[in-house]
Amino acid sequence: MKNVTIALDEETHRRARIRAAELGTSLSALVKAYLEQLGSDETAPATGVREMPTSFTAMPPVASGAPPKPRKPRQPGALKGKIRVADDFDVTPDWLIDAFEGKDSDLPWPE
Repeated sequence: MKNVTIALDEETHRRARIRAAELGTSLSALVKAYLEQLGSDETAPATGVREMPTSFTAMPPVASGAPPKPRKPRQPGALKGKIRVADDFDVTPDWLIDAFEGKDSDLPWPE
């Protein structure tokens, strides 16, 4: 077995030791595993990609696989007589126009 010496700044060394402790191993073991991975013939997974177990169940497939049946089209005038429009819906009150133009007072708007 060969020994390898590397030079690290203090912060990198500190963070690497903390990470090794979190993984329950030593810094030397982490470096050894990394170097073994570099020397292996296996293709490494893409950076940041890993397999994760999922805790959900997939939706069952649609039984027939056919698209949904078309619905009956809406009939024009189906709501006739059921919707009421105010008589003054197209009239803008003066107090609102004044508010838009910046001429309003500090009084609250009328109800």
